[in-house]
Amino acid sequence: MRIGILGCGRLGGTLGTAWSAMGHEIVYGARDPRDPRLDTLRVDTPYARTATLQDAKDAAEVVVIAVPGAVADEVVAEVGPWDGKILLDASNDTRPDGTSVAEALQRAARGARVVKAFNVVGVEALRRAAAGEATGTMPIAGNEDDAVAVASRLAADLGLTPLHVGGLAMAASLERLAGVWTTWSRTLGRHFLWDVVT
Repeated sequence: MRIGILGCGRLGGTLGTAWSAMGHEIVYGARDPRDPRLDTLRVDTPYARTATLQDAKDAAEVVVIAVPGAVADEVVAEVGPWDGKILLDASNDTRPDGTSVAEALQRAARGARVVKAFNVVGVEALRRAAAGEATGTMPIAGNEDDAVAVASRLAADLGLTPLHVGGLAMAASLERLAGVWTTWSRTLGRHFLWDVVT
């Protein structure tokens, strides 16, 4: 699968490196393709390409937004239109009106099929799962079954058990869960994963 990752920070790099190792084609997108952070990603993900945000989106079958949640809707609006493309929202933010980043993205990224995923634990925990050192549950929220299925496959590729918790309206609860993870990580360390038994 061709995966575009918008954002060149630790989260995007962790996801891209792990998925590349599973045989996926990764295209990292940045506003400035000369951003020095991309040099690190090229080393860690040797078969990945780097591009502008727009080119990374256009080249991909599925796109992950891995930028700070406060600017995520601005970024996806900048690179539209989306024309039915799957957009996986891995960001977090606290919004005054109580809505989630994912719901804001659904409004800003016209035509995108937005799914909330990969936001409820930090990069250390994601790396641990991808390395096969631990297992855990990855909650996923989305309205469309085929888009949720893609997110679920990518979660499984990271060594995680996908759990569809409902439609995009559930995304705000996943962002709150990420806040709990961050708080607990101060005591438990940044390597723990959620394990939901149903």
